[in-house]
Amino acid sequence: MKKKEGFMENTKKTKSWDELTFADNFMFCKILESEPEICKRLLELLLHIEIDHLEAPSAEHTMQESPDSKSVRFDVYTKDKNRIFDLEMQTTDTKNLPKRARYYQNIIDMSSLNKGMNYSKLKDTYIIFLCLDDIFHEELPVYFFENVCRENHRIKLRDGTYKLFFNAKNCDKLKTAEERDFFRFLRGQSAESELSRRIEERIKIAKKNLAWRNQYMTWQQTIDEEKEIAYEEGERANKIANAKNLLSMNIITPEQISMAIELPLEEVLALKDEMSKEAAALVK
Repeated sequence: MKKKEGFMENTKKTKSWDELTFADNFMFCKILESEPEICKRLLELLLHIEIDHLEAPSAEHTMQESPDSKSVRFDVYTKDKNRIFDLEMQTTDTKNLPKRARYYQNIIDMSSLNKGMNYSKLKDTYIIFLCLDDIFHEELPVYFFENVCRENHRIKLRDGTYKLFFNAKNCDKLKTAEERDFFRFLRGQSAESELSRRIEERIKIAKKNLAWRNQYMTWQQTIDEEKEIAYEEGERANKIANAKNLLSMNIITPEQISMAIELPLEEVLALKDEMSKEAAALVK
């Protein structure tokens, strides 16, 4: 019961279907997947580019390099003739977004190039995080990264990989009124521009979609279960680390350690045996 209470205390209150906004992952994915034109217009707005034809966006798109590697689930994945786009909604700073972007890039490249293909066939890739807060704390409205030479910043690697982290908190510094309005809308303010109003209207229609409502309930239950599993795994990892620390101090018995950190005695004894073998191996 303690685990369950601890998990609930560390989990945000689940939003009801009627409370969802475009900043909520489920609604964000559903709207952009079902409305390719909105997705296309949003990409053009964010990247200041023109897109002739965009493939059907895929929400919750999963990729995996190999059976043993970590899989990734892109919020909204799409492409045109020469470019690949990944749009990610990020409401919290998980402290790992730069490394996450790096891994996403790797997975996309691995899935794009088949055996025997020339490297020149790799498409330009844009990994875009729409963040509600400033994860770099430099008060820029957007952080646009591409590979450049450290010795001469005018020399670009031109490998076609770009990573963008938008900061809705400082959106008033963005170049165009439509961009500023979109991110204000994302933060809960009224929609003023054409794009924001189109999204707002689609959300109103979506709220009446009973199939989506039911999908959201199932999706949210799955997310909650995944969070609970992650929480319990973290709790167990902490207990094992604490047990090892106490064993290394050699000040209390394994039985006392078992009672103190609520870890089965047989596991504490197994850890003690493992640590003894590791110590003996070092001596040799």
